[in-house]
This record gives sequence, C-alpha cells and structure tokens, in this order.
Amino acid sequence: MSEPLWQPRTDTAARLLGAAFFIGGSALIGYQASVICDAVAAHAESVNYFMAAIALGALGTGLGIYWVIRGLAGYTAIRALQSDPRRMRMFFILAAVVIVVLTAGLKIWLASLGYDQ
Repeated sequence: MSEPLWQPRTDTAARLLGAAFFIGGSALIGYQASVICDAVAAHAESVNYFMAAIALGALGTGLGIYWVIRGLAGYTAIRALQSDPRRMRMFFILAAVVIVVLTAGLKIWLASLGYDQ
C-alpha cells in the first residue's frame, strides 16, 4: 500500500487535518440546516435538503473530532481499518447507524413541523 502525499507524519499535522475535517463537516451540516430552516421560516410547501451532504458532514465531523483528540494514533488507526475486515465492518455498521438515526430524527422533526416527506 502506497502512502498518500498528504498523509500527516506528526501529531500536530494529524490534529490539523482533524480540525479541517471537523470544520468541513460542520459547514456541510450547517449549510443544510440553514436551507431547511429557511424553507420552514418561509412556510414553503416542501422542504428540500440533500441527505448525502448531511451524512458526509456527520462522518467528517466525527472523524475530525476523533483525529483532534487522538492525533497521529487516531489517524493510523483509521488507516489500519483497510487491512482488518472485521473492524472495517464495525466502522460501516456504526456509520450506518449514525446515518439512520440522523435521517429518522430529521424526518420526525420535519413531520412535527407539518412537512410529510
């Protein structure tokens, strides 16, 4: 397996990469939240949002927090998932659970506001 050019080699670099992922994921979630809130405030007939952006934002935010806390050890742990199928499955199951919970929560919230999707 070849190393990517942008791979962090120090704790500081891994934490900065984590901060970038956190900021990017938070920006995606924030933008989608503003789109939803703007449509609700305008009393639109329907609310359009991009669920993939919300899921990607949640993944980026989660990875960012993990890398900021653990540093280079966290980054190498995520990279090591590629060679361990069991842990990779667990990671995908956890990601799927988070996405399902986010989707269900969003749909319940919109239904409580009177928007049936």
